Amino acid sequence: MEQVKINELIAGGPANLFLMIESVSVKQKKSGDKYLNFVLKDRSGKISANYWAPSRAELGAFSANDIVYVESETESYAEKLQLNIKKIRKTQESDGVGLADFIKSSPKSGEAMYREVLAYIEKYVENEDLKKLTLAIYEDHKEQLLTWPAAISFHHAELGGLLRHTIGVMRGCFYMYQAYRFLNKDLLLCGAALHDIGKLSEYVANDTGLLKEMTVDGALVSHIIRGAMLVEDYGKRLGTDSEALVLLTHMILSHHGKPEFGSSVTPRIPEAFILHEMDDIDAKIYEMEDALAKVKEGTLTDRQRAFDDARLYRSPMLTVGEDFI
Repeated sequence: MEQVKINELIAGGPANLFLMIESVSVKQKKSGDKYLNFVLKDRSGKISANYWAPSRAELGAFSANDIVYVESETESYAEKLQLNIKKIRKTQESDGVGLADFIKSSPKSGEAMYREVLAYIEKYVENEDLKKLTLAIYEDHKEQLLTWPAAISFHHAELGGLLRHTIGVMRGCFYMYQAYRFLNKDLLLCGAALHDIGKLSEYVANDTGLLKEMTVDGALVSHIIRGAMLVEDYGKRLGTDSEALVLLTHMILSHHGKPEFGSSVTPRIPEAFILHEMDDIDAKIYEMEDALAKVKEGTLTDRQRAFDDARLYRSPMLTVGEDFI
């Protein structure tokens, strides 16, 4: 599907686009007439849109995840672009568009990323107990891992996002091992592979495969605790060496760094500290590149929560785009 992307729109121009509805709500003008407010999206970003004169039937005709065709004009409001919709309809089969055109996905396939994680474990992990445990968990959860996002709305909130984030953390941990050879690379790689495994039970996915909401278990127990429990359960069943198992469990329990950020304990071995830092770096690098990809060279992003509300600058010297992992 070839069309102008949201991040390429300019104020004052027409915008006749296929877009996905992220949210829709009925609002009321001062006159008492009702109108529809949308948040619409494509793979490049999101944009607010108003449909000022819907028919009575149209007021209840649209839902989240619907794909629609809009005829609209682009305007600037409060220093942000928005759409003024003139006409809107749901797509038809003859339009030739579908969910895959709009769902944010990792650049590499789930299968390719899954194989990369396993390649790190099989090639570089020498401790047979840790290797056996990690591979067993991945094999038993493969189907879910292939598509699972890492979050609802923060870093790696995309199909395959959990594996993409895992690979970023594994790469960082392996680079740190190459710089500081006293580190235990087996713990680093297996800890990276399993640090967020509890997220598989922390969320519920919607019909698109993206995450919709946190489960009760996720809210009451958290992915950190649930992941540590899963690893401990597999370790006991597989007869994993007790020292290796307690250190790996500690890494999962401490990978958010501090109790106020969800960790049960602060990192108390070098490998746990490295895992925490690589987890934080990979999440923030993703947020930075994602934000920069939505603006033109030589311009500033909107304020970014992950960076203390700073507006980031996209330099012409920087390369960003969907070819990164």
